[in-house]
Amino acid sequence: MRKKNILRFLFLAVLFYPIFTLFKAVGNLDGTELQEALDSVLHYQISIWVSWLVLVSASIYFKWTKKKNFFFFFTYAFLVIAFAFLGYLSQVLMTGYNLPNKFRDGYSFGVLHALQHIITSVVLTGFLQAAVWWFTRRWHRR
Repeated sequence: MRKKNILRFLFLAVLFYPIFTLFKAVGNLDGTELQEALDSVLHYQISIWVSWLVLVSASIYFKWTKKKNFFFFFTYAFLVIAFAFLGYLSQVLMTGYNLPNKFRDGYSFGVLHALQHIITSVVLTGFLQAAVWWFTRRWHRR
């Protein structure tokens, strides 16, 4: 198998893993027990972070070898979309099971939960992108 085909397969598997756990989490929010719903949302969150690890590894590889930022930009878009769905799932979990929270409206918890993870992951990815940029330059070794 060629390296390009292996990377394509890995890329598709990384994308299908969070999609699969997202559908499973949405399905478990409808009338199941609270613990099962919490576990499914947690598994979705874990799938995002595992996918982030693989995507950022591919991004570092392509930035290092090809000097292209496409995969980093794709990783940023993936993180924003995936964690937006996590915020939605968290809000549905709060309102659907009447869990206690400090927010009176029906969207603040989900928005803040999503923003927390989006900011964290984007900052970590940005640091990695800056580090790869830094170490691909020769002038830092002087």
